[in-house]
Amino acid sequence: METSKSYDENIFNEILSLINKNKASLAEEKLNSIAEKNAMWNYLYGLILFNKSWYDSALSYFNNAISLDPSNVFIKESYVNLMARHRHYSDDYYSSGYRRRNRGCSCCCCDDCCCNYEISCCDLICLDQCCECMGGDFINCI
Repeated sequence: METSKSYDENIFNEILSLINKNKASLAEEKLNSIAEKNAMWNYLYGLILFNKSWYDSALSYFNNAISLDPSNVFIKESYVNLMARHRHYSDDYYSSGYRRRNRGCSCCCCDDCCCNYEISCCDLICLDQCCECMGGDFINCI
């Protein structure tokens, strides 16, 4: 007879495998069928949310998982690896030799891109926000 703990490990491994195969719907369905919302449950649900790009909610579940089982090295290391992913975007941006220069564009502080092309400042600000969500910075003065 299988113990409850080994059953949990088997189902959690199966769910993790589904997540890694990009079968989030099936993984979420299986996860929601589990009554006990322990640390691993919170971690896996956070991972599903992270893969859906729901970062704020994912972070909440990751933090909950760590607080429920602070000694779980797997959860902590996975959390650190996931949260460190954005650094690659900003590392590339800040370590490149190219720097944007202000050439006197009256509508923003980036290159003359908004003056030379039909791009509005609102478009550029939206692009800057998207870049910042991924750890980059398109317009460094705002």
